[in-house]
Amino acid sequence: MGYNRLNRLRHCKIIIDIVNAHYKAGYTTYAGVFRTFVEPFYPMHYNSFMKIINMPNIDRQIETEVARLTKPATNTQAGDPNQTELFKEDKTTV
Repeated sequence: MGYNRLNRLRHCKIIIDIVNAHYKAGYTTYAGVFRTFVEPFYPMHYNSFMKIINMPNIDRQIETEVARLTKPATNTQAGDPNQTELFKEDKTTV
């Protein structure tokens, strides 16, 4: 998924927080919370909503993705011996 995964996980976390704030077991339904609080701000299908609220360990997934993205790159091309010499300046022709 590339760089969009972190944004998607944060989006899911916001939706889960909305549901946790408004859902009362025995008094409300997920469909009611979805229609009243989630769908007006985050338009999506109800099946997508159910997949999001059933995501396991969303906080840990976000931490893992942040750690992956902030890790320094191990393969830099600055000292790569396979780098082409085509565009290097020739200082002898001055």
